Amino acid sequence: MSKDTLFNWRLKKWQTILLFGFLQMIIYAVGVYFFDYFAGTATAGFGIMGEVWGIGMFFIYMIGFFLSIIIILPILIHKSFGIGILIFLPYSIIGFFVEYYYEFASQQTLKSIWGVFGWAVIGLLIGLSADLTFRFLSKKISLKIKAIIMGIVIALTNFVLTLIAVSFFYKISTSITNIAPGSFLGVAYFGLPWLVINSGFGGYTAYAISRNFK
Repeated sequence: MSKDTLFNWRLKKWQTILLFGFLQMIIYAVGVYFFDYFAGTATAGFGIMGEVWGIGMFFIYMIGFFLSIIIILPILIHKSFGIGILIFLPYSIIGFFVEYYYEFASQQTLKSIWGVFGWAVIGLLIGLSADLTFRFLSKKISLKIKAIIMGIVIALTNFVLTLIAVSFFYKISTSITNIAPGSFLGVAYFGLPWLVINSGFGGYTAYAISRNFK
């Protein structure tokens, strides 16, 4: 690819983080309201969280491709450690108050206030997984393969941390021994491979896009 076809990335690092942090919140918001909030019997009036125990958190399986692009692309553009965490910072701060209102104060589904903190930290850990993967993968690995691996790591981290949350944060928790059909774990036989493949492809897409920037 000639230099004439490349674009200058004019945004500073903090501007890039704010931009992609905002996009990340949109991806999660769309995922929640389309795949979780309006899920079957969970459908409720706007501003009211319904009962989503049947397929709660199902949207995690559906947003892997877009989430990987949002996290990996700015890392590849600036090639700096910590960007993954910072992208999730707006989500964690704003999401803390949203989670507190809906699931702790209003619905009272969480065991304690620590569940709210837990959900806020989970986002930061997902971003950290991308940062660590980019930092510690061998330099002999091509950037394309590295981006794909980052996407896979993001997917697995998101799945494991979400499973921990739905298993331990709630008064009615997801059981890992008696798996309910249609639950987050109950659809993992299809959802998890879908998540991993799409997140890996999202990593490749982020790499392909990043090649257009100087």
